[in-house]
Amino acid sequence: MKKLAMLSAIAIMALASCKKDKETPPATPPPVEDPAPPPAPQPQAQSSSTTTTTTTTTNEEKNPDGTSISIGNGGLSVKSKSGDNENNVTINKKTTEVKVEKKQ
Repeated sequence: MKKLAMLSAIAIMALASCKKDKETPPATPPPVEDPAPPPAPQPQAQSSSTTTTTTTTTNEEKNPDGTSISIGNGGLSVKSKSGDNENNVTINKKTTEVKVEKKQ
């Protein structure tokens, strides 16, 4: 009988210690009364405008010396210019074109 009482007491203690308590969610904070101040009004100023136009003229070559490479869905284009010599290579799905110009 003592063994049965001891085993019952141990079983009850084991069940009580393994019991999970439900955690209560934290309380929801109260809503904010006025979250942002109203926007400030725009200052009233007298309208006076002065327009200044500046024109700058630059002399750029139509086709400057150098190399340009373009790669896209349509294909590849390489253009190179050195002085009067000009090389153009264009490769795409439909055509392949090589153009070399030497001006003397």
